[in-house]
Amino acid sequence: MYDTDRVEQYDLLTSEERSLLCSWIKENLFPIKTFACQSTSYGLKHIFENSPNGFYITNGMFKQAMKVCGFLVKDESETNWTFNISKKSPVFLSPHNH
Repeated sequence: MYDTDRVEQYDLLTSEERSLLCSWIKENLFPIKTFACQSTSYGLKHIFENSPNGFYITNGMFKQAMKVCGFLVKDESETNWTFNISKKSPVFLSPHNH
């Protein structure tokens, strides 16, 4: 695993960056009980980066931010994590993200 995939990367974000990232997650990704969505942390981080208030983040930063925001991880041994995200989340309904 590359350093950029490690959750400790989250600690490198400023408090403002953490706030922006978590606000985006809460506005665009809705938690559900199951792991129905196949989008991974790596793909979702790119959507965030290309969003209006987005900025460059590593996969590890995004993975830890999702945990901080209360999402569950299907298999933490994977490099790119899958979360309990609803397929009906706003991020998947926007035509800009496809």
